[in-house]
Amino acid sequence: MSEEPAPPAQGLFEAAADAEATARAVAAAAPSAPERVDLGPLQSLDAAVHAPLAALLGSLADNKYLLGRRYAEWCTGAPMLESAVAAAAMAQDELGHARSFYPLLRGFGADSQMEERGWQSRQTAAMACLDHPFATWAEFVAANLLVDTALTTLLGAATESTYEPLGQRARKIVQEEAAHWVHASGWLPRLVASSPDEMVTALAQVWDDAFTWFGQPDDPTLGPLAAAGLLSADPDALRQQLRARLEPVLTAAGLAEPLLARPLPWPRWDPAARRLRPA
Repeated sequence: MSEEPAPPAQGLFEAAADAEATARAVAAAAPSAPERVDLGPLQSLDAAVHAPLAALLGSLADNKYLLGRRYAEWCTGAPMLESAVAAAAMAQDELGHARSFYPLLRGFGADSQMEERGWQSRQTAAMACLDHPFATWAEFVAANLLVDTALTTLLGAATESTYEPLGQRARKIVQEEAAHWVHASGWLPRLVASSPDEMVTALAQVWDDAFTWFGQPDDPTLGPLAAAGLLSADPDALRQQLRARLEPVLTAAGLAEPLLARPLPWPRWDPAARRLRPA
């Protein structure tokens, strides 16, 4: 991403309202014809991991899809031209990632009819913080830094997965996500300098979703997949990896505390839906 000047005045951080641009962007997530699914890699796996694997793929697909939609909503509302271009590029990336995961669900008997009109308006099972559009540019950056990085952390543990369709996609996505990290880590100190309280609030709003998404140590989805070699790290290890990635940039921005010491709301965690219940 090119170097951008300091962000403009607070008043420019307003949500985009270009419904037509958003509709064009989210349409990119759906192919025009059914995609062929190779069932061979799935049939070679122990049947005991089929359900956890389907749950993970569905969660990845929905989170990528919703994150892409939220990015797309800011394609015409970013605080400067370079940021609008970056938002559009990241939206396209995330929607493309979602598109690559959804067809795999057909191998598990899922009814993922992406080619049908209105498919994008269906209910999803993404993190709760993605249920609504980002109200400010600070919320965009917070999701870029935390949610996007949490998804990439998980995919980093899947690059050598014994389920090759996941491993192949993970390797490609991890490479593409490098630019997303550059964007988020670059914007963080600028927003802290211009509006520190707003940035802290935005980070706190998505922190719990990002860190609980890996589940608890006995998580019924990620636990069995790690034990079977489909992932190289269990939930606690993934959480530590996410923390290690974030800690240097948060420390440099003066935000490490109290965020890194924030207790996670496990009583509200729904492992089946892979999202937090309302407080």
